[in-house]
Amino acid sequence: MNNAWDKAKNLAEKHATQGSIFVRLQNDADAVVGVFCGEPYAREVYWDGEKYVEATTDGPPPGATAKSPSLRVALNFYVPSEGTMKIVEGGTQWFRDLVNVREKYGLDKWIFEIKRHGKPKDPKTKYTILPEEKIDEALRAKVASVPAHDLAQMSAGTDDAETSDTPKVVDLDVARQFADRLRVLPRADADLFLLEFRIERVRDLPNDKVPSALQFLLKLEAAHKSSNGAKESAIDPFAV
Repeated sequence: MNNAWDKAKNLAEKHATQGSIFVRLQNDADAVVGVFCGEPYAREVYWDGEKYVEATTDGPPPGATAKSPSLRVALNFYVPSEGTMKIVEGGTQWFRDLVNVREKYGLDKWIFEIKRHGKPKDPKTKYTILPEEKIDEALRAKVASVPAHDLAQMSAGTDDAETSDTPKVVDLDVARQFADRLRVLPRADADLFLLEFRIERVRDLPNDKVPSALQFLLKLEAAHKSSNGAKESAIDPFAV
């Protein structure tokens, strides 16, 4: 994509992230500023290749990628720039850092910045938690007026905080049908389709977006057909 398309795509991803219940720091240097609220909710989980599964006394579930469970800790996190209560979740090292920050600064006194250091899927990714500024009385009142999420209910059966609220995607056959029709259109039209539904691949299309995606595709096809017809009519086959 050119710079204009890259910029539009990044903005679409930003707005999709802002509408999410979970804090999603997906790329290197992504950051969020907010207030930690309430008590943490900790659980031991296994990663099965697609999502986190709560650990039980029965041992690793089918498909588990590790023999021992890992720790996931979730907290409510108020984001002033959006005026909403979200959920932030991290692993062992992230929580250790948070405990150190709590002991040094006190989570109820400061607004904090959480920043990602690492590209997507980089196993060496780390997060910093640094105090931004002290909480004033006006912000404290706003935080108190916003209900906290039920962390146990929200975390049950979810993925990582970066993807846990992602809707179920379409079946592979449906994705192929969309892809086959998009292939005959100009690449710019395919890029428009991906941008419209905030996805990087057709197979990532949410299942509940199929009706609107079909309507959008029909408009692209109609515009393409009309454009081709105009080009053909502009040619005089009898010109000498």
